[in-house]
Amino acid sequence: MSSLPMKEAVRTCLLSTRLKDLFTSISNIELDGVLRNKALRNRFMKFSDGFLSLRKDISVDRFRLGCGPGIDHRKINEWILYAVRLGVRELDLIFQSRSFETRHFTELEFAVFTCKTLLTLRLFNLPSLVLTIPTHCCLPKLKVLHLNFLKFSDDESIRRLLSGCNSLEELLVQSCELSNLNKLNVCHRTLKRLTISGGDLAPSCELEINTPNLVCFDFGYIYCEETRLSLRNLNSLSEARICIGFIVNRSSNYYNDTASVFDLMRALSCVQSFHLTGICSEDFGPGDWGTPKKDPSCLQNHIKAIKIFALKRKHVEFQLVEYLLKKAGVLESLTVEITCVHDKERAENDE
Repeated sequence: MSSLPMKEAVRTCLLSTRLKDLFTSISNIELDGVLRNKALRNRFMKFSDGFLSLRKDISVDRFRLGCGPGIDHRKINEWILYAVRLGVRELDLIFQSRSFETRHFTELEFAVFTCKTLLTLRLFNLPSLVLTIPTHCCLPKLKVLHLNFLKFSDDESIRRLLSGCNSLEELLVQSCELSNLNKLNVCHRTLKRLTISGGDLAPSCELEINTPNLVCFDFGYIYCEETRLSLRNLNSLSEARICIGFIVNRSSNYYNDTASVFDLMRALSCVQSFHLTGICSEDFGPGDWGTPKKDPSCLQNHIKAIKIFALKRKHVEFQLVEYLLKKAGVLESLTVEITCVHDKERAENDE
């Protein structure tokens, strides 16, 4: 029964009166309360209360809770605390309601961020929440942490969170609001996979990554030319996925800078597989190419596979590809993905 999705388990138990309450023994719980109809929301809350009360003190392996508008935040608190109390190992929280505010989540912060049994924690789509990580954050067994569409109260919040996860191996920071941070510091000795993508960094923000055991690095944020990017101790890195995107200058204009590609490649000295997206925008002209004064050592001695995505057939892009082919000393494969070009753009390129 535990191997079935929760909906299928409930349907199966309806086949016989002997199986009537058997579904309450399943250890993987999925409660989806993203409902538009008020009557359905009320039925969902009543079902969830009844289901969890029937389970009593049976341990929880995985608890996935999705809540939309109209779900009582007090019940949400009760359900999550129930899972934490029963030793949940995998916790997914998906909130899609602006009525669930920071003050509603405060009492949960201590319980969730001091859970001794958690192996995986995913927080997704909390549009109105500003997380303040408790001072005594302690997630000793946590290996996977995914943060989506969140905002941290200050620099210290994310530092406290990471310092409290001594066994962390995978960190994803996706589409989070980081514009209020002065420094994003990811320093962790056990981290193996790191993704930071899908949002904006403040103009004065300093991004420091110091992860000696990192194997895979995925980076794709819009940042400013004033942003300080520090990548250190990445000697274990074997794969890097970089989306250069746009760089914002002081006049709030967007432009692309091939130099940033080489700055990153120099920092990723031991990488063997390099994926690159977003080399240039629509207005990126042939005169913007700048050959680096010093070739990245990883390009000469380590990189065996290069993948370039979203090529727009601009002259400068082909110059970059030509440079990579000439300088890649141990390259074994090169993959180039070209985007669809409209007739007007094709005519401009031909000129």
